[in-house]
Amino acid sequence: MTERILLIFFVFFMSYCGWSQDFSAQINPDKLTIDGKARDGISTSFDFPAKEVERGWWRYSREFGRPLNMRGYYKVTVPSEVNSGNVDIILLSKTLGSKTGCKFFVALDQENVPKTKVAAYNAQIKTILQDFKKAYYIEELGEILGKAEKKAATASKKVSKSNGNGKEKALHELTNYQKQIETIKSQLKIIYQAY
Repeated sequence: MTERILLIFFVFFMSYCGWSQDFSAQINPDKLTIDGKARDGISTSFDFPAKEVERGWWRYSREFGRPLNMRGYYKVTVPSEVNSGNVDIILLSKTLGSKTGCKFFVALDQENVPKTKVAAYNAQIKTILQDFKKAYYIEELGEILGKAEKKAATASKKVSKSNGNGKEKALHELTNYQKQIETIKSQLKIIYQAY
């Protein structure tokens, strides 16, 4: 009975892992109200929970700016030394959860930015969002791949130690892990080639 429960859990786990990490390179112009103002920016979708993506954005944005959690959205100040400009620029981001993951929105706070520089900064923001999404998926899928490879190694040992009906079940488990590993590797290949 326990083996059947484990097998059912394993099948659902495999289905979840296969569903939950579909990478889409699509980035769309979008509009969202942040801090009481309608902001023009860009957005993309993630197949991960909103809180995890927020934490990932916070870690990523620390590499080039100073992120600040404003309770509901993030404000990232990019110093002028980093952005090759005269003024510090401010990025505003918000993550909106959904049933299948989340939508991540980022916009330039245009308040202190010269009008002639807005288009150039928006192009930089798109590049930042592309790099963030790519790095985030590579990190997350890398962790999942590592866990799957460890489980496949354990299943392989079970196959060599088992015999009869137990060996057949262990072999089926190993085959499923190998399929999962190949799926993740093909997804990583697509992500590396994106943008």
